[in-house]
Amino acid sequence: MDAAGYQILLDYRARQNLAQQVSLTQVLNNEFDPRWVEGKIVIVGTSARSIKDVFLTPYSAAARDRNWTMPGVVIHAQTVSHILSAAWGERRLFWYWSDWAEVLWIAAWATLGSGLAWFIRHPLGLIGVTLVVLVTLGGICFYGFFLQAGWVPVVSPALGLLMAAGLMVAYRAQQAYRQQMMMKLLGQNTSPEIANALWKSRDRLLKSGKLPGQRLYATMLFTDIKDFSTISEYMPPENLLEWLNEYLSAITQEVITRHGIINKFTGDGMLAVFGVPINRTAPIEVSADARFAVECALAMRERLQRLNADWQQRSLPTAQMRVGIFTGPIVAGSLGGKDRLEYGVIGDSVNTAARLESYEKSRQNEICRILIAKETLVHLEDQFEVEPWGPLALKGKQQMVDVYRVIGYAANCANGQRQEGKKKEESRIKNQKSSQELGARSQK
Repeated sequence: MDAAGYQILLDYRARQNLAQQVSLTQVLNNEFDPRWVEGKIVIVGTSARSIKDVFLTPYSAAARDRNWTMPGVVIHAQTVSHILSAAWGERRLFWYWSDWAEVLWIAAWATLGSGLAWFIRHPLGLIGVTLVVLVTLGGICFYGFFLQAGWVPVVSPALGLLMAAGLMVAYRAQQAYRQQMMMKLLGQNTSPEIANALWKSRDRLLKSGKLPGQRLYATMLFTDIKDFSTISEYMPPENLLEWLNEYLSAITQEVITRHGIINKFTGDGMLAVFGVPINRTAPIEVSADARFAVECALAMRERLQRLNADWQQRSLPTAQMRVGIFTGPIVAGSLGGKDRLEYGVIGDSVNTAARLESYEKSRQNEICRILIAKETLVHLEDQFEVEPWGPLALKGKQQMVDVYRVIGYAANCANGQRQEGKKKEESRIKNQKSSQELGARSQK
């Protein structure tokens, strides 16, 4: 294209028989009607194929012979006809936008493509809607603009839409991979609030494909089933696994409900952590984590009582459990190598919680024994009734630990907590029934 001078887009009037043609021989022999040229624009040129003054036109693509060409003098006649028709108001000259307007037009369709890819997550749905949008784009450009003498880009916005949608799909896939990596590191058992907070902090937490070590102040909760070895000795492994999963599922729900995470299962034992992986900087947040942990332990006691009643009716073994809770500093991050990573917590606080759970296993006369240290008690604000056991020498600890047994909620808090617990249980049962009904419909 020679863009150095003034140009217009040519609207061809006809493929053939555009105007009366007179040969040079007819002119020399005076063999033409003077009215053919009187008051007319006369264009002088050659149509001889040997001169090679012929060109491909839009009509060439529709001709049987794809090499069909039009003489240059006829193209000049097409141009004169177009200009005259525009001057007389019969046909408009083609109009087009400025460069910045075309950029905005292309950007708008690219934005639409990225928006479709962001909100439509199903692949087939995205493909179907994208095809509809492309057809709509073509219809707008042809019927809305081209037939009204508008020369508006159609290919570039279509490519922009497809490229933007493809980039958005790639971005979402990369984000999903990072989210999957983070959830894998955390062991998947997190409350929705924790998972959402983690995802918002992903750029700070993820470093070189793993979570770097982070010093936090959290509350650890260890659980274990009393005499589990004896129970497993008299149950077939298949039945034992089903029985154990029923127990773990129940106590896991209580942890997640109270914004904790399940860090690991150790056979019949479990380590839950309240206050990770988002650092708790305010004392009120640390106290809330400690209260959540104790509330969780008491809720586990109630769940185990109901499980035992159900197991007894089904002629299955009943169980007792122990819980150790400690609040203190830890270091949390990913443990392992590139082939296997898991989110772990380490530190003396973790060891102390484990020692509280296993302290004098025979000293238990209730279905669920809950032991805490003074470091946790100071955060409970007298909301729980406790029994002091005094300073004790825990296994592997050189310093004495001031230990307390949690009996239950304090008298002034018991009724309110029971009502709250009842509401939570009713909500849990309702959600469980809804999930079962939904699963039944899916199977049908």
